[in-house]
Amino acid sequence: MRITMGMVSRQYNKNLNNSLSQLNAASNRNTSLRKFDKASDDPFSSAKVYRLKDEFQKNSDYQSNLDDVADQLSTAQSSMMSIYNIMSTASTGDTIQAITGTTPADARSTIATKLRALQQSMLSPANTQFGDKYIFGGTGESAPPFSLGATHNLLYRGIDVNTGKIEAGTTAELNGSQITFGLPTLNGFTINVNASTPSAATAVTVDTTTDPAKPTLNVTLAKGSTNKDLLKAINDVGTSISGYDFSKVSMSGDLSRPLETAGPTSGVTSAAISDTIGLDGLRKLSNEQSFVDLGMGLKLNADNSINEQSVFNSAIPGLSFMGFGSKDGSGTGVSNNLYTLLGQIADQLDSSSFSIDTIKPYLDNFKNQGDALMSKITESGTKSNFLTTTKTQLQTMGDNVDAKLNDTEFVDPVDAYMDFTWQQYSYQAALKVGAQILQPTFLDFMK
Repeated sequence: MRITMGMVSRQYNKNLNNSLSQLNAASNRNTSLRKFDKASDDPFSSAKVYRLKDEFQKNSDYQSNLDDVADQLSTAQSSMMSIYNIMSTASTGDTIQAITGTTPADARSTIATKLRALQQSMLSPANTQFGDKYIFGGTGESAPPFSLGATHNLLYRGIDVNTGKIEAGTTAELNGSQITFGLPTLNGFTINVNASTPSAATAVTVDTTTDPAKPTLNVTLAKGSTNKDLLKAINDVGTSISGYDFSKVSMSGDLSRPLETAGPTSGVTSAAISDTIGLDGLRKLSNEQSFVDLGMGLKLNADNSINEQSVFNSAIPGLSFMGFGSKDGSGTGVSNNLYTLLGQIADQLDSSSFSIDTIKPYLDNFKNQGDALMSKITESGTKSNFLTTTKTQLQTMGDNVDAKLNDTEFVDPVDAYMDFTWQQYSYQAALKVGAQILQPTFLDFMK
């Protein structure tokens, strides 16, 4: 086969352009340190990078969530220890430890005064804030969980910690909101809200005759109405229904939330109206949970509820360590609540009929509740250890994902520079070879 200089020239130009293209690519890699610039350059690696970046972002979110929970738990532990120290102060020295059957009245009065002062000092750590959240409020973190009622009884989110009675009176939990009626006459009623018919006329009625054992407050609203519309409809009734004043009814929660239109019966959503949640309600409040995803493999149960083993419970309801109810279950006997117990012990000391036998049950239960508090503090310490271990695991996983991401998306700076240097040398060499093998043309002579 005859090879002409034209063929050599064309092949040389092609190879020279390839070398220049490779030099340009190597220069870009040396500058950006990226293995590819577009997904089409390497579809497999780009898909892998997308997956790794998503995994790395999730890991970062888990670590951020964990840091917040760990800081909140540390604050909670400090506050619980403050309450325990108050208890220890009350139990030792010249206070409870000094109580005997022969303690004179003036000495008992002095001890009672100290106990009441210690009692009041419990409220501050019990209402500790972390950022804009009250950490001992369970799921109600927007307001101080503990307060004092009209008779100086301790309230937890507006509920007496001993009896479960709602301080504000009759209330109902409906459609994600709390409706406070405050009307004793509505105790035992059921509120039925029907908002399933378009353009339905607003109506509010009280029915005590259809079933006297199950009186109802019935509200009809147009489809698409919200909690705010429900509140307005009730307030607008005012005193027009004999024996009821609805003008002062209030609502807390999400007022803009649309009312359910697919209730259990003919589009009716119902809720009980009561002035107490009882001991069972207090127990539920003490066991409230608030789940945080820390990368433990979030799962749902068959009923679509969250699998508790796959998340972390960050809630620390104040009732869980301060105690609730009474020892005999009556709500009026020896209290299981630390704050109330200190007051009861002080009352016993001030009593003219004081005896060591009558105060002993209060002192014994105070010790028992103190042990329960320490158990909760220990439990929170176990949670802290778990978070520390989980943090280490997440950091290791994050570092591994980051290393894989770098290996997939980026080149080693030394390798990138060496490749650029080699491509530069190859291009320069190609230019020199071309100058040697390509014959001069007539135009070259003309120059």
